[in-house]
Amino acid sequence: MSIYNRISEIFDIKDLLQTKNPIRTRLGITKVELDKGKGSNSIQIHITEQDRGKQRILLFDHDREGKSYGHFRYNNRTFQNDSGDIIQFIANRLEGRRLNDAIKLLNSYNYKINAKDWKTSTDFEVSNKRNKSSNTKPLDIEMFADLRGIDKLILTDQPHYLEKRHILNDILLHPKFIDTVMVYDNPIQTKTGPITFTNVLFPKFDPQGNKILGAEIKTGAKTNNNLCLGLDHLMWNSNKPEHVTKVAVFESAIDAISHYQMNQNDNLNTWYFSTNGNFYTARQSWFFDTLEINGLNFENHTLVLGTDRDYDGFMYDMAIYNKVLASALPDKEQNPQEFFLMGNVAGKPAIEFHSHDLEMNKDVQQWFFHIQDHFNNDYVNKNDNHHIGIKASNDRISLIFPSKAKLTDASKRLSASLLRNIPLLEKSHIKVHKASHLGKPLKDWNAALALKVSNAKISKGNSIKNKKSFI
Repeated sequence: MSIYNRISEIFDIKDLLQTKNPIRTRLGITKVELDKGKGSNSIQIHITEQDRGKQRILLFDHDREGKSYGHFRYNNRTFQNDSGDIIQFIANRLEGRRLNDAIKLLNSYNYKINAKDWKTSTDFEVSNKRNKSSNTKPLDIEMFADLRGIDKLILTDQPHYLEKRHILNDILLHPKFIDTVMVYDNPIQTKTGPITFTNVLFPKFDPQGNKILGAEIKTGAKTNNNLCLGLDHLMWNSNKPEHVTKVAVFESAIDAISHYQMNQNDNLNTWYFSTNGNFYTARQSWFFDTLEINGLNFENHTLVLGTDRDYDGFMYDMAIYNKVLASALPDKEQNPQEFFLMGNVAGKPAIEFHSHDLEMNKDVQQWFFHIQDHFNNDYVNKNDNHHIGIKASNDRISLIFPSKAKLTDASKRLSASLLRNIPLLEKSHIKVHKASHLGKPLKDWNAALALKVSNAKISKGNSIKNKKSFI
Protein backbone atom coordinates (compact mmCIF):
# COMPACT_ATOMS: atom_id res chain seq x y z
CA MET A 1 0.00 0.00 0.00
CA SER A 2 1.37 3.42 -0.97
CA ILE A 3 1.93 6.24 1.50
CA TYR A 4 -0.79 8.21 -0.31
CA ASN A 5 -3.44 5.55 0.29
CA ARG A 6 -2.39 5.16 3.92
CA ILE A 7 -2.83 8.89 4.50
CA SER A 8 -6.19 9.01 2.68
CA GLU A 9 -7.53 6.12 4.73
CA ILE A 10 -6.83 8.09 7.90
CA PHE A 11 -7.77 11.58 6.70
CA ASP A 12 -9.09 12.14 3.19
CA ILE A 13 -10.18 15.20 1.19
CA LYS A 14 -13.79 14.99 2.46
CA ASP A 15 -12.54 15.02 6.05
CA LEU A 16 -10.29 17.99 5.30
CA LEU A 17 -13.04 20.13 3.79
CA GLN A 18 -15.96 19.23 6.03
CA THR A 19 -14.33 19.36 9.45
CA LYS A 20 -12.87 22.11 11.58
CA ASN A 21 -9.13 21.49 11.39
CA PRO A 22 -5.98 23.67 11.33
CA ILE A 23 -4.84 22.39 7.92
CA ARG A 24 -7.86 23.87 6.18
CA THR A 25 -7.11 27.21 7.82
CA ARG A 26 -3.42 26.94 6.89
CA LEU A 27 -4.39 26.54 3.22
CA GLY A 28 -6.41 29.76 3.30
CA ILE A 29 -9.85 28.16 2.98
CA THR A 30 -12.29 30.60 4.56
CA LYS A 31 -15.66 29.05 3.72
CA VAL A 32 -17.08 25.63 2.81
CA GLU A 33 -20.62 25.02 1.54
CA LEU A 34 -22.17 21.61 0.95
CA ASP A 35 -24.53 21.80 -2.03
CA LYS A 36 -27.51 19.53 -1.43
CA GLY A 37 -28.85 20.28 -4.90
CA LYS A 38 -26.39 18.02 -6.70
CA GLY A 39 -28.12 15.08 -8.34
CA SER A 40 -25.21 12.84 -9.31
CA ASN A 41 -23.21 10.20 -7.45
CA SER A 42 -20.66 12.75 -6.25
CA ILE A 43 -20.71 15.29 -3.43
CA GLN A 44 -20.63 18.91 -4.58
CA ILE A 45 -18.88 21.42 -2.35
CA HIS A 46 -18.23 25.13 -2.84
CA ILE A 47 -15.08 26.40 -1.15
CA THR A 48 -13.74 29.95 -0.87
CA GLU A 49 -9.99 30.56 -0.67
CA GLN A 50 -8.27 33.80 0.26
CA ASP A 51 -6.12 33.83 -2.90
CA ARG A 52 -8.17 31.96 -5.52
CA GLY A 53 -11.73 32.91 -4.57
CA LYS A 54 -14.75 30.65 -4.87
CA GLN A 55 -14.44 27.19 -6.44
CA ARG A 56 -16.70 24.22 -7.12
CA ILE A 57 -15.32 20.89 -5.91
CA LEU A 58 -16.73 17.42 -6.60
CA LEU A 59 -15.91 14.61 -4.18
CA PHE A 60 -16.25 10.96 -5.20
CA ASP A 61 -15.20 7.61 -3.74
CA HIS A 62 -15.71 5.33 -6.78
CA ASP A 63 -13.94 5.13 -10.12
CA ARG A 64 -15.67 5.19 -13.52
CA GLU A 65 -16.43 1.45 -13.36
CA GLY A 66 -17.97 1.79 -9.90
CA LYS A 67 -15.02 0.30 -7.99
CA SER A 68 -14.50 1.85 -4.56
CA TYR A 69 -11.30 3.78 -3.84
CA GLY A 70 -11.76 3.24 -0.10
CA HIS A 71 -11.53 7.01 0.42
CA PHE A 72 -12.64 10.24 -1.25
CA ARG A 73 -10.90 11.97 -4.14
CA TYR A 74 -11.75 15.34 -5.70
CA ASN A 75 -12.12 17.20 -8.98
CA ASN A 76 -12.03 21.01 -9.13
CA ARG A 77 -14.62 22.20 -11.67
CA THR A 78 -13.40 25.82 -11.44
CA PHE A 79 -9.67 25.32 -12.00
CA GLN A 80 -8.57 22.71 -14.53
CA ASN A 81 -5.92 20.12 -13.56
CA ASP A 82 -6.70 20.49 -9.86
CA SER A 83 -7.75 16.96 -8.94
CA GLY A 84 -6.61 13.87 -7.07
CA ASP A 85 -6.42 12.88 -3.41
CA ILE A 86 -5.84 14.92 -0.25
CA ILE A 87 -2.07 15.01 -0.91
CA GLN A 88 -2.57 16.56 -4.35
CA PHE A 89 -5.13 19.02 -2.98
CA ILE A 90 -2.69 20.31 -0.35
CA ALA A 91 0.29 20.32 -2.75
CA ASN A 92 -1.63 22.41 -5.31
CA ARG A 93 -2.09 25.09 -2.64
CA LEU A 94 1.55 25.28 -1.53
CA GLU A 95 4.14 27.49 -3.21
CA GLY A 96 6.28 24.70 -4.62
CA ARG A 97 3.34 22.36 -5.33
CA ARG A 98 5.47 19.38 -4.23
CA LEU A 99 3.85 16.23 -2.85
CA ASN A 100 6.58 15.83 -0.23
CA ASP A 101 5.80 19.30 1.15
CA ALA A 102 2.14 18.33 1.44
CA ILE A 103 3.05 15.23 3.44
CA LYS A 104 5.34 17.30 5.67
CA LEU A 105 2.50 19.74 6.33
CA LEU A 106 0.15 16.92 7.32
CA ASN A 107 2.76 15.49 9.66
CA SER A 108 3.41 18.91 11.21
CA TYR A 109 -0.19 18.88 12.44
CA ASN A 110 0.15 15.29 13.68
CA TYR A 111 -2.80 14.15 11.56
CA LYS A 112 -2.44 10.48 12.54
CA ILE A 113 -3.43 11.27 16.12
CA ASN A 114 -5.68 14.33 15.61
CA ALA A 115 -7.72 13.21 12.59
CA LYS A 116 -10.11 11.21 14.77
CA ASP A 117 -11.00 14.31 16.81
CA TRP A 118 -11.23 16.54 13.72
CA LYS A 119 -13.80 14.22 12.14
CA THR A 120 -16.16 14.71 15.07
CA SER A 121 -16.16 18.50 14.54
CA THR A 122 -18.01 19.18 11.27
CA ASP A 123 -17.73 22.72 9.95
CA PHE A 124 -19.61 23.63 6.74
CA GLU A 125 -22.73 25.40 5.59
CA VAL A 126 -25.51 23.67 3.66
CA SER A 127 -26.98 25.25 0.54
CA ASN A 128 -29.33 24.10 -2.20
CA LYS A 129 -28.14 25.75 -5.38
CA ARG A 130 -29.75 25.32 -8.77
CA ASN A 131 -27.07 24.70 -11.30
CA LYS A 132 -28.08 26.17 -14.67
CA SER A 133 -25.52 24.11 -16.54
CA SER A 134 -25.93 20.51 -17.63
CA ASN A 135 -26.77 18.30 -14.65
CA THR A 136 -26.15 14.59 -14.85
CA LYS A 137 -29.14 12.64 -13.56
CA PRO A 138 -29.82 8.90 -13.42
CA LEU A 139 -30.97 7.33 -16.69
CA ASP A 140 -33.87 4.88 -16.60
CA ILE A 141 -34.28 3.93 -20.23
CA GLU A 142 -37.59 2.22 -19.41
CA MET A 143 -39.06 5.67 -18.77
CA PHE A 144 -38.72 6.39 -22.51
CA ALA A 145 -41.22 3.82 -23.73
CA ASP A 146 -41.77 5.71 -26.99
CA LEU A 147 -38.09 6.29 -27.70
CA ARG A 148 -37.40 6.00 -31.42
CA GLY A 149 -35.04 7.24 -34.08
CA ILE A 150 -35.69 10.71 -35.46
CA ASP A 151 -35.95 9.09 -38.90
CA LYS A 152 -39.41 7.82 -37.87
CA LEU A 153 -40.60 11.45 -37.75
CA ILE A 154 -38.76 12.49 -40.89
CA LEU A 155 -40.05 9.62 -43.04
CA THR A 156 -43.66 10.41 -42.03
CA ASP A 157 -43.20 14.17 -42.63
CA GLN A 158 -43.65 15.06 -38.96
CA PRO A 159 -41.96 18.21 -37.56
CA HIS A 160 -39.17 18.02 -35.00
CA TYR A 161 -37.08 20.34 -32.79
CA LEU A 162 -33.91 20.18 -34.89
CA GLU A 163 -35.71 21.84 -37.80
CA LYS A 164 -35.81 24.98 -35.65
CA ARG A 165 -32.04 24.66 -35.32
CA HIS A 166 -31.69 24.57 -39.12
CA ILE A 167 -30.56 20.93 -39.27
CA LEU A 168 -31.58 19.37 -42.59
CA ASN A 169 -33.45 16.05 -42.65
CA ASP A 170 -31.04 14.74 -45.29
CA ILE A 171 -28.19 15.24 -42.82
CA LEU A 172 -30.03 13.39 -40.04
CA LEU A 173 -30.70 10.50 -42.43
CA HIS A 174 -27.02 10.26 -43.43
CA PRO A 175 -25.31 7.00 -42.33
CA LYS A 176 -23.01 9.10 -40.15
CA PHE A 177 -25.93 10.05 -37.86
CA ILE A 178 -28.57 7.35 -38.32
CA ASP A 179 -29.56 5.85 -34.90
CA THR A 180 -27.42 8.48 -33.09
CA VAL A 181 -30.31 10.98 -32.93
CA MET A 182 -33.53 9.87 -31.24
CA VAL A 183 -36.78 11.43 -30.02
CA TYR A 184 -39.36 10.77 -27.32
CA ASP A 185 -42.64 12.38 -26.25
CA ASN A 186 -42.65 14.39 -23.05
CA PRO A 187 -46.10 15.49 -21.75
CA ILE A 188 -46.03 18.68 -19.64
CA GLN A 189 -48.89 19.85 -17.44
CA THR A 190 -49.77 23.52 -17.92
CA LYS A 191 -52.53 25.81 -16.61
CA THR A 192 -54.50 25.24 -19.78
CA GLY A 193 -53.96 21.49 -19.84
CA PRO A 194 -51.29 18.97 -20.93
CA ILE A 195 -48.90 19.77 -23.79
CA THR A 196 -46.72 17.10 -25.34
CA PHE A 197 -43.24 18.11 -26.47
CA THR A 198 -41.13 15.86 -28.67
CA ASN A 199 -37.68 15.99 -27.13
CA VAL A 200 -34.44 15.08 -28.89
CA LEU A 201 -32.20 12.48 -27.24
CA PHE A 202 -28.62 11.92 -28.35
CA PRO A 203 -27.74 8.44 -26.98
CA LYS A 204 -24.43 7.44 -25.43
CA PHE A 205 -23.93 3.72 -26.00
CA ASP A 206 -21.85 1.02 -24.36
CA PRO A 207 -18.62 0.03 -26.18
CA GLN A 208 -20.52 -2.59 -28.21
CA GLY A 209 -23.12 -0.04 -29.30
CA ASN A 210 -26.01 -2.15 -27.98
CA LYS A 211 -27.12 -0.47 -24.77
CA ILE A 212 -27.81 3.20 -24.01
CA LEU A 213 -25.92 4.13 -20.83
CA GLY A 214 -26.25 7.90 -21.05
CA ALA A 215 -27.88 10.67 -23.04
CA GLU A 216 -27.56 14.29 -24.10
CA ILE A 217 -31.06 15.78 -24.32
CA LYS A 218 -32.57 18.88 -25.91
CA THR A 219 -36.14 19.59 -24.85
CA GLY A 220 -38.88 21.26 -26.81
CA ALA A 221 -39.88 23.25 -23.73
CA LYS A 222 -37.84 26.34 -22.88
CA THR A 223 -37.14 25.05 -19.35
CA ASN A 224 -34.39 22.49 -18.68
CA ASN A 225 -33.34 22.72 -22.31
CA ASN A 226 -29.97 21.04 -21.83
CA LEU A 227 -29.98 17.79 -19.85
CA CYS A 228 -27.39 15.09 -19.26
CA LEU A 229 -28.50 11.62 -18.14
CA GLY A 230 -26.75 8.41 -17.17
CA LEU A 231 -23.05 7.69 -16.76
CA ASP A 232 -21.45 11.12 -16.50
CA HIS A 233 -18.10 10.31 -18.12
CA LEU A 234 -19.59 9.18 -21.42
CA MET A 235 -19.68 11.32 -24.56
CA TRP A 236 -22.06 11.22 -27.50
CA ASN A 237 -20.47 10.32 -30.81
CA SER A 238 -21.57 9.92 -34.40
CA ASN A 239 -21.22 6.62 -36.21
CA LYS A 240 -17.59 5.81 -36.87
CA PRO A 241 -16.62 6.05 -40.57
CA GLU A 242 -15.06 2.94 -42.06
CA HIS A 243 -11.89 4.95 -42.71
CA VAL A 244 -11.30 7.73 -40.12
CA THR A 245 -9.10 10.64 -41.20
CA LYS A 246 -10.28 13.19 -38.62
CA VAL A 247 -11.71 13.17 -35.10
CA ALA A 248 -13.71 16.27 -34.14
CA VAL A 249 -14.72 17.49 -30.66
CA PHE A 250 -17.63 19.88 -30.06
CA GLU A 251 -19.59 21.03 -27.01
CA SER A 252 -22.93 19.64 -28.18
CA ALA A 253 -24.19 17.07 -30.63
CA ILE A 254 -26.11 19.87 -32.40
CA ASP A 255 -22.86 21.79 -32.95
CA ALA A 256 -21.20 18.64 -34.31
CA ILE A 257 -24.04 18.01 -36.78
CA SER A 258 -24.09 21.71 -37.74
CA HIS A 259 -20.36 21.59 -38.49
CA TYR A 260 -20.86 18.57 -40.74
CA GLN A 261 -23.78 20.22 -42.56
CA MET A 262 -21.59 23.25 -43.35
CA ASN A 263 -18.56 21.17 -44.42
CA GLN A 264 -19.93 17.89 -45.79
CA ASN A 265 -17.36 17.28 -48.52
CA ASP A 266 -14.44 17.77 -46.13
CA ASN A 267 -15.85 15.62 -43.34
CA LEU A 268 -17.14 12.40 -44.86
CA ASN A 269 -14.41 10.55 -42.91
CA THR A 270 -14.71 12.59 -39.71
CA TRP A 271 -15.76 10.95 -36.44
CA TYR A 272 -17.69 13.44 -34.31
CA PHE A 273 -17.81 13.67 -30.50
CA SER A 274 -19.71 15.94 -28.09
CA THR A 275 -18.60 16.95 -24.59
CA ASN A 276 -22.19 17.87 -23.65
CA GLY A 277 -20.91 21.27 -22.51
CA ASN A 278 -18.25 20.01 -20.10
CA PHE A 279 -14.95 18.36 -20.95
CA TYR A 280 -13.68 17.61 -17.47
CA THR A 281 -11.16 14.94 -16.50
CA ALA A 282 -13.43 11.86 -16.57
CA ARG A 283 -14.75 12.68 -20.05
CA GLN A 284 -11.25 13.44 -21.28
CA SER A 285 -10.11 10.00 -20.08
CA TRP A 286 -13.05 8.27 -21.76
CA PHE A 287 -12.43 10.17 -25.02
CA PHE A 288 -8.72 9.36 -25.22
CA ASP A 289 -9.33 5.75 -24.15
CA THR A 290 -11.91 5.41 -26.93
CA LEU A 291 -9.46 6.73 -29.52
CA GLU A 292 -6.76 4.34 -28.31
CA ILE A 293 -9.09 1.33 -28.37
CA ASN A 294 -9.97 2.19 -31.97
CA GLY A 295 -6.32 2.53 -32.99
CA LEU A 296 -6.46 6.30 -33.51
CA ASN A 297 -3.59 8.57 -32.48
CA PHE A 298 -2.26 12.12 -32.86
CA GLU A 299 0.52 11.06 -35.19
CA ASN A 300 -1.72 9.68 -37.95
CA HIS A 301 -5.10 11.38 -37.52
CA THR A 302 -6.19 15.00 -37.49
CA LEU A 303 -7.89 16.13 -34.28
CA VAL A 304 -10.32 18.99 -34.90
CA LEU A 305 -11.17 21.30 -31.98
CA GLY A 306 -14.60 22.78 -32.67
CA THR A 307 -15.35 23.92 -29.12
CA ASP A 308 -17.14 27.22 -28.43
CA ARG A 309 -15.38 30.51 -28.95
CA ASP A 310 -15.28 31.42 -25.23
CA TYR A 311 -13.43 30.89 -21.94
CA ASP A 312 -14.64 27.31 -21.42
CA GLY A 313 -13.90 26.41 -25.03
CA PHE A 314 -10.31 27.56 -24.59
CA MET A 315 -10.01 25.47 -21.40
CA TYR A 316 -11.21 22.37 -23.23
CA ASP A 317 -8.73 23.02 -26.04
CA MET A 318 -5.93 23.28 -23.47
CA ALA A 319 -6.90 19.85 -22.15
CA ILE A 320 -6.26 18.43 -25.64
CA TYR A 321 -2.98 20.34 -25.95
CA ASN A 322 -1.89 19.01 -22.55
CA LYS A 323 -2.52 15.43 -23.67
CA VAL A 324 -0.25 15.96 -26.69
CA LEU A 325 2.45 17.55 -24.54
CA ALA A 326 2.26 14.81 -21.92
CA SER A 327 2.84 12.21 -24.64
CA ALA A 328 5.78 14.15 -26.10
CA LEU A 329 7.34 15.14 -22.76
CA PRO A 330 6.95 12.24 -20.31
CA ASP A 331 7.43 13.18 -16.66
CA LYS A 332 10.41 11.64 -14.86
CA GLU A 333 10.27 13.75 -11.71
CA GLN A 334 8.15 13.45 -8.58
CA ASN A 335 6.56 16.87 -9.03
CA PRO A 336 4.16 16.20 -11.94
CA GLN A 337 4.00 18.45 -14.98
CA GLU A 338 0.67 20.25 -15.39
CA PHE A 339 1.37 22.08 -18.65
CA PHE A 340 -1.38 24.65 -19.41
CA LEU A 341 -4.10 25.48 -16.90
CA MET A 342 -6.28 28.33 -15.74
CA GLY A 343 -4.95 29.50 -12.39
CA ASN A 344 -4.80 32.41 -10.00
CA VAL A 345 -1.77 34.47 -8.97
CA ALA A 346 -2.09 36.83 -6.00
CA GLY A 347 -5.84 37.00 -6.49
CA LYS A 348 -5.69 37.66 -10.24
CA PRO A 349 -6.70 35.18 -12.98
CA ALA A 350 -3.86 33.70 -14.98
CA ILE A 351 -2.92 31.20 -17.65
CA GLU A 352 -0.20 29.08 -16.07
CA PHE A 353 2.29 26.67 -17.55
CA HIS A 354 4.35 24.10 -15.68
CA SER A 355 6.88 21.74 -17.26
CA HIS A 356 10.36 20.37 -16.50
CA ASP A 357 11.35 20.77 -20.17
CA LEU A 358 13.53 23.89 -20.55
CA GLU A 359 12.99 24.25 -24.31
CA MET A 360 9.24 24.04 -23.86
CA ASN A 361 9.35 26.65 -21.09
CA LYS A 362 11.29 28.96 -23.42
CA ASP A 363 8.70 28.57 -26.19
CA VAL A 364 5.79 29.23 -23.84
CA GLN A 365 7.47 32.24 -22.26
CA GLN A 366 8.04 33.71 -25.72
CA TRP A 367 4.37 33.19 -26.56
CA PHE A 368 3.32 34.75 -23.25
CA PHE A 369 5.41 37.84 -24.09
CA HIS A 370 3.78 38.01 -27.51
CA ILE A 371 0.28 37.87 -25.98
CA GLN A 372 1.23 40.40 -23.30
CA ASP A 373 2.52 42.91 -25.86
CA HIS A 374 -0.43 42.45 -28.19
CA PHE A 375 -3.14 43.05 -25.61
CA ASN A 376 -1.27 45.70 -23.61
CA ASN A 377 -0.82 47.77 -26.77
CA ASP A 378 -4.56 47.56 -27.25
CA TYR A 379 -5.16 48.58 -23.63
CA VAL A 380 -2.80 51.55 -23.99
CA ASN A 381 -4.62 52.73 -27.10
CA LYS A 382 -7.85 52.62 -25.11
CA ASN A 383 -6.26 54.54 -22.18
CA ASP A 384 -6.66 51.49 -19.95
CA ASN A 385 -4.05 51.40 -17.18
CA HIS A 386 -4.70 47.79 -16.12
CA HIS A 387 -2.24 45.60 -18.03
CA ILE A 388 -1.23 41.96 -18.40
CA GLY A 389 1.94 40.79 -16.64
CA ILE A 390 4.22 37.76 -16.59
CA LYS A 391 5.67 35.95 -13.59
CA ALA A 392 8.24 33.16 -13.83
CA SER A 393 9.74 30.97 -11.12
CA ASN A 394 11.65 27.70 -11.56
CA ASP A 395 9.61 25.61 -13.99
CA ARG A 396 6.34 27.59 -13.67
CA ILE A 397 5.34 30.56 -15.86
CA SER A 398 2.19 32.65 -15.42
CA LEU A 399 0.47 35.09 -17.78
CA ILE A 400 -1.48 37.26 -15.34
CA PHE A 401 -4.58 39.21 -16.38
CA PRO A 402 -5.94 42.23 -14.49
CA SER A 403 -9.49 40.80 -14.39
CA LYS A 404 -11.54 37.72 -15.24
CA ALA A 405 -13.40 39.78 -17.86
CA LYS A 406 -10.17 40.52 -19.75
CA LEU A 407 -9.05 36.90 -19.59
CA THR A 408 -12.47 35.80 -20.82
CA ASP A 409 -12.29 38.24 -23.72
CA ALA A 410 -8.74 37.23 -24.65
CA SER A 411 -9.50 33.51 -24.45
CA LYS A 412 -11.82 33.82 -27.48
CA ARG A 413 -8.71 34.33 -29.64
CA LEU A 414 -5.98 32.38 -27.88
CA SER A 415 -6.52 28.76 -28.92
CA ALA A 416 -5.36 29.10 -32.54
CA SER A 417 -2.56 31.45 -31.48
CA LEU A 418 -1.23 28.92 -28.98
CA LEU A 419 -1.28 26.19 -31.60
CA ARG A 420 0.63 28.36 -34.11
CA ASN A 421 3.28 29.60 -31.70
CA ILE A 422 4.29 26.47 -29.78
CA PRO A 423 6.45 24.35 -32.14
CA LEU A 424 5.65 21.04 -30.44
CA LEU A 425 1.92 21.66 -30.89
CA GLU A 426 2.27 23.15 -34.35
CA LYS A 427 3.87 19.89 -35.53
CA SER A 428 0.89 17.89 -34.25
CA HIS A 429 -2.16 17.03 -36.32
CA ILE A 430 -4.45 19.32 -34.29
CA LYS A 431 -6.63 21.84 -36.12
CA VAL A 432 -8.69 24.61 -34.51
CA HIS A 433 -12.10 25.11 -36.12
CA LYS A 434 -13.81 27.97 -34.29
CA ALA A 435 -17.28 28.81 -35.58
CA SER A 436 -17.53 31.48 -38.27
CA HIS A 437 -19.39 32.29 -41.46
CA LEU A 438 -18.15 34.57 -44.24
CA GLY A 439 -15.40 35.82 -41.95
CA LYS A 440 -17.75 36.64 -39.05
CA PRO A 441 -16.66 34.94 -35.79
CA LEU A 442 -19.48 33.27 -33.87
CA LYS A 443 -19.79 31.54 -30.52
CA ASP A 444 -20.69 28.04 -31.76
CA TRP A 445 -21.31 26.08 -34.94
CA ASN A 446 -25.10 26.05 -34.74
CA ALA A 447 -25.00 29.86 -34.60
CA ALA A 448 -22.82 29.77 -37.73
CA LEU A 449 -25.32 27.48 -39.45
CA ALA A 450 -28.19 29.79 -38.48
CA LEU A 451 -26.38 32.78 -40.00
CA LYS A 452 -25.66 30.83 -43.17
CA VAL A 453 -29.34 29.90 -43.54
CA SER A 454 -30.42 33.47 -42.82
CA ASN A 455 -28.02 34.88 -45.43
CA ALA A 456 -29.23 32.34 -47.97
CA LYS A 457 -32.85 33.42 -47.43
CA ILE A 458 -31.91 37.09 -47.82
CA SER A 459 -29.93 36.33 -50.96
CA LYS A 460 -32.84 34.34 -52.43
CA GLY A 461 -35.27 37.13 -51.60
CA ASN A 462 -33.08 39.75 -53.27
CA SER A 463 -32.72 37.53 -56.34
CA ILE A 464 -36.52 37.30 -56.68
CA LYS A 465 -36.87 41.08 -56.30
CA ASN A 466 -34.25 41.67 -58.97
CA LYS A 467 -36.04 39.37 -61.39
CA LYS A 468 -39.34 41.16 -60.82
CA SER A 469 -37.80 44.60 -61.33
CA PHE A 470 -36.12 43.38 -64.53
CA ILE A 471 -39.43 42.19 -65.90
